[in-house]
Amino acid sequence: MSTKQKDNAAKAFLQCVIDCALDVVQVFKSVRDENGKATDFIWIAQNKSALLQNGDVIGKSLLLQNPGVIRAGIFQRMVQVTETGVGQRYEQNYSFEQFKTQCFYQSLMKFEDGIIMTSRDITAHKMAEQQIIKGNNLLQSLFNSSLNMITVFEAVRNEHGEVIDFKYLLTNTLARLTEGGDPFGELYLTRHPDMANTEHLQNLTMVVETGQPAEWEIYYGSHGDDNWHKVKAVKIGDGVAVTADDITERKKAEDEMLRIKDELAQRVTDKYYRIVNSMDEGFCIVEVLFDKKQKVKDYRFLEVNPVFEKQTGLRNVIGKTMREIVADTEEHWFEFFGNVAVTGIPMRFQHEAKQLHHWYDVYAFRIDEPHEHHVAILFNHIPGPKKKK
Repeated sequence: MSTKQKDNAAKAFLQCVIDCALDVVQVFKSVRDENGKATDFIWIAQNKSALLQNGDVIGKSLLLQNPGVIRAGIFQRMVQVTETGVGQRYEQNYSFEQFKTQCFYQSLMKFEDGIIMTSRDITAHKMAEQQIIKGNNLLQSLFNSSLNMITVFEAVRNEHGEVIDFKYLLTNTLARLTEGGDPFGELYLTRHPDMANTEHLQNLTMVVETGQPAEWEIYYGSHGDDNWHKVKAVKIGDGVAVTADDITERKKAEDEMLRIKDELAQRVTDKYYRIVNSMDEGFCIVEVLFDKKQKVKDYRFLEVNPVFEKQTGLRNVIGKTMREIVADTEEHWFEFFGNVAVTGIPMRFQHEAKQLHHWYDVYAFRIDEPHEHHVAILFNHIPGPKKKK
């Protein structure tokens, strides 16, 4: 085989190799002026991918076919590589000639007095990357714009696999403000040692171990704080995502409402006792007691007014039953008050209490919940009927 044949065989082999490449491969020879300065490049070889991109450009001028390489900075890179012999790899945006706005990953290597340029179209990859970045930025914006504190923790386990702490992985803006900075990588109990062995830590551990979401309220009263938060937690990997809503104002409002309610209740109670204690009639509240067969067996005194003692002569009766005080009390009193407790129908009657040596005008009515069997009794002693001669 002659030298020319060997040379042609080598060129054919090289062409076969570069044609197998999926990237665009182009080989250029530099064009120099009388001072030896590179002023242009001429195509001397290209693979099939380059032929599809450029057409047949062998022997043609790069600057005439693709003048945009000067504005894009590619020509200057090519000159630099031919002069220094140092190859370059870079990402290149190009939107001239037949190219739309495209992005290429390019490699320039010196070859004799020219350049081998390898180009890979990464436009789709860069667009997908930009979409991911936009999506991440959107998520981060939503994450940071939340009115709730959001924190993502990773569980920290001991040698037995037990959760002993949590490590900060991610916090939104509000959570970082509350924490006084970005706690990334720090341990929760290092920042909040007072939370060890608390229900809050137990709940976080439960969510990680069971995978079941949970929510609860927590009070922060250390380090000068006086805040309530409603916490919601869900499992993420071997960790937990936590949102915390500041409900301090709501809790304060609830406490204020309870205070007002208690104050009003106290006022009503005070007024009630002033009225009861100023009445001329005797007054008492009793709890009617039943046996297993729902038959009245006794009644217990819960409240009495001062006139009660004057009208009955009975003292220190609160908490005691009528049979404890007067063992042989007539049965009709138990029947009267038992009937009111069961039916809820008020009764007015006059009857004698022989053991108390008085006749009474009585009005009895049920109060409170029916199952409590509470009966209020207003009474006044009256003259008994005159005996006939």
